[in-house]
Amino acid sequence: MTSVSRGDLVLVKFVFADEKGVKQRPGLIVSTGRYHQSRRETILVAVTSNLGRLLAGD
Repeated sequence: MTSVSRGDLVLVKFVFADEKGVKQRPGLIVSTGRYHQSRRETILVAVTSNLGRLLAGD
């Protein structure tokens, strides 16, 4: 298992909305070390330069 910390930038395989493909994109880790101690998941946000398109959660 790879160790990640809040504030790390990572490359993540994001699944397309139609679920017919994936693309590697940068993501910013926002979950804390305390959160990671009790879970096998990480919370991150997508990083983009495309300000004209809204994503889920925007």
